[in-house]
Amino acid sequence: MNTTKNKIASSLRIATIDIDGILGTPEQEQFGTLDARVATYERFEEALAEIREEGEIDRLVLNIRSTGGCLADALLIYDTVRSLGVEVVTRCYGYVASAATIIAQAASKGCREISANALYLIHCCESAVEGNTHSLSATKELLDKSDERLAEIYALASGRTPEEYRELMNRNSGKGVWLSPEECVKAGLADSIIASSPITDSARGQIFALGLTPLPAKSLGERIREAWGQLLSQVGLGGEETSAIAQAPVDVSASKAEDRVAGEPPVPPSRLHTARPTLTKECDDPAPNGTHSLTANQAAYESDVAELKRVMSK
Repeated sequence: MNTTKNKIASSLRIATIDIDGILGTPEQEQFGTLDARVATYERFEEALAEIREEGEIDRLVLNIRSTGGCLADALLIYDTVRSLGVEVVTRCYGYVASAATIIAQAASKGCREISANALYLIHCCESAVEGNTHSLSATKELLDKSDERLAEIYALASGRTPEEYRELMNRNSGKGVWLSPEECVKAGLADSIIASSPITDSARGQIFALGLTPLPAKSLGERIREAWGQLLSQVGLGGEETSAIAQAPVDVSASKAEDRVAGEPPVPPSRLHTARPTLTKECDDPAPNGTHSLTANQAAYESDVAELKRVMSK
């Protein structure tokens, strides 16, 4: 594409979208400009439109680097991805938490991948609210139903029961617990652990697009051993030390999606799921730092307190 960094390899018919930052917060507010990064449902739809302009695709790769945000945007992106009718691979990097984990569950069967260096968090929904007992009760009802929906989405992707995920979400007083990649796979929240770069598919696509002959495929273990050998040579180590490390086995699997043949028919996502977007525009999931935008009353109170402290300090 000429106007976007969302990458599509025409020969392989693979497209990638990078989901970054706080979900539901406009990209311009977080990153300064509207670029290839996606943080809102609106921007996700724009990214899909850009991809469709290049023609049909067989596979969509979502690189997820987000600590969560607005649940409404996450659910809308989830439903959109599930309805695409192409193979979808989700790859989690860094801290992936809260509402972002819902998007990670939109992958096709066996295509939920997590980096060996990532951490993963699911927890109960939260919301900032003020008002009378009726509005507070309504918010509690919304949060309870949202938690039920999220547990069902996790269960749908894993084939396990919603109760198992409600137990994880309710740990630490509803704050959940951070899971390692191994714990994430064991809990059924991911299918495999990877160590490959998120730009791999794009690089391979460029090779095909330029008409170049691709090099014979190497296993991830071979690539890591070669990299270690080069690094050790640069720092003055070699001989038996380098050879021993080069021969050492590496127990990290490459992306399963990368091993698929380019012309292999895509695996369509299941349409048997029952999860639907929660009908709310409220920010049910807080910003990762736990802060919320102040209401007019809260802002006024804080302003009065600051002024009082200023006067008393004189």
